[in-house]
Parts: sequence; structure tokens; C-alpha cells
Amino acid sequence: MIIRLRDWGLLFALCLLLPLTVVAQTPEGQYAAALTVSQPGVEVLHVNTTNWIGVKVESVVGVGDSIRTAGAGRAQINYVADSNVTTLLPDTIYRITRFDVTAESYAIEADLQVGFTEHRLPAVADSDATYVLTTPGMTLSSVGTQFTARVEDNGRSAVLSREGSLTATSGDQSVEVPAGFGVRASAGGTLSDVVAARTYAELDAALDGCTVTLTTPDDVSLNVRSGPNISFDLIGYSSASDISTLMGRNESGNWYRIKFGDGFGWVLSSTAAVDKGCAGLRQFADDYGPETAAP
Repeated sequence: MIIRLRDWGLLFALCLLLPLTVVAQTPEGQYAAALTVSQPGVEVLHVNTTNWIGVKVESVVGVGDSIRTAGAGRAQINYVADSNVTTLLPDTIYRITRFDVTAESYAIEADLQVGFTEHRLPAVADSDATYVLTTPGMTLSSVGTQFTARVEDNGRSAVLSREGSLTATSGDQSVEVPAGFGVRASAGGTLSDVVAARTYAELDAALDGCTVTLTTPDDVSLNVRSGPNISFDLIGYSSASDISTLMGRNESGNWYRIKFGDGFGWVLSSTAAVDKGCAGLRQFADDYGPETAAP
């Protein structure tokens, strides 16, 4: 159901009284969504205005409006019925840039400037339905999925797909991110590998590696191979004391991926002690490789 009203005050009142399955239209012809505060600390900067306005319970928001959640503030935006929900977690700034809706489809675009968001999007028959979220590091396109997005203060952006699959794009790069996987990119940078991760701690550990302590008897050097078994080529040697970070391990043994030269290599160790704060090393198939690394 879509209603068209000329009086903004009446629109605001109706949006507070009617169920969240109603989508209303502003006097300017843009559709408005329902914003609901779940934890205090939510403000709105309406389009063509200069002052942030605190929201205690509910409000309406539309194209050009920005929402920020300070401190413990938390809010939900219902775009199309109760099944299309964007949740803004604390310390988030989010701006709506497009909102078009029909009885069968929708086109929603928004910018996540900083913070954390959760998204639940309904599957629709119309293949043209889109939800596009732009971050400093990547653009995310999704329909009929559930995902979360994170933007750090430095603009580094990340996404975790919870259900369904979404597309992440940065420049000429474009990758599919299936459920249970995530991807990351620095502001203006390139996309990382798509890696298995359920939390952002797991995503960061998979991409940044984990701190480790390695030892060998009598300071014997470790063989570095291009893959995680002895059938791969020997590409060099490394002292155990020079290895402070592990970038992954194989599925079935004690082979560990390390940074080596301008790429990666693999070492065999039974003494690797990974820091307890590590959320989990990235796992690779036992036949993964060969790596490309120039000492």
C-alpha cells in the first residue's frame, strides 16, 4: 500500500500511527521510510537543513536525509514492509540517496560513512529490485539477502554475508560474497580475497594473520615451500625467529602460510604457538598452491 499526502505534518502523524508496512510519499514526490529508535542517541539531519535533530521514538526519513547513532544509539529503518529493515548500530552515520518503490519492486541506495549496519532484504520476483550500499572502500549490491557492513574511522570497509549472496565492487573489481563469507577493502583500495568468516574478528584474522611464536632446535632454519606439503618446490629458507605472523594453515596438518619475499610461502612446524587472541587462522586446502614468491 502506498499513500500520497500533501501535508508533511499529517504525513508524520500517520507514519507514527500506521503499521510499518505503509510507505508514504513526501510533498516533493520522494518516498519516506519509518525510522524507529531502539536505543537512545539517534539524530537525523534532514535534506537541505543544517541542524541535527534528536529522535526519541520514531520519525520519517527520505532521500537526502542522514541518520547518526551516537554513543549507544541504535535505530531501524523500515523501507518496504517489515521484511526490509536496515539496523544502524552505535557510532554510525548513514545517508539515504535513493528510494523508489512500487507494489512489486524497490530501488534503494544509501551511503555508510562510518560505523556498523545490519541489513535484511526481502526476495522479490522483479529482477530489477536493488539495494545498493556505498562505503569508502566498496559498493555492495544485494536483493533477498541478509548481511552486515562495517566502516572504520579510516574508511576501511568490510562486509559479511549472512544469508544469500551479494556483490562487492571496487573500481574494476567485482566479486560475489556468499553466505558465511566476507570481503574487505581500504578506502580507495582494492578488494581483498573473499574468505570464510562469521565475525569481523575472524575476517580480520583471515586477512591480517595472527601473531605466532615459532621455535626450532639449535636455531635450524625452516624450509619454505610454495605449497603446504613436501611435493611443492622449495623456494627458500627462514629462521623461526623471523616469523612473527602466520597467514593461514592447511586443513589437515601443521603447514603454515607465511609472508615470504613479495608473496607467500609455506613452512612445516609442530611448535607454532598462535596468540590466544587470534579469532582463527584462515584454512587452505591441502593441495593449495603453488604460491608465487620472489625472495
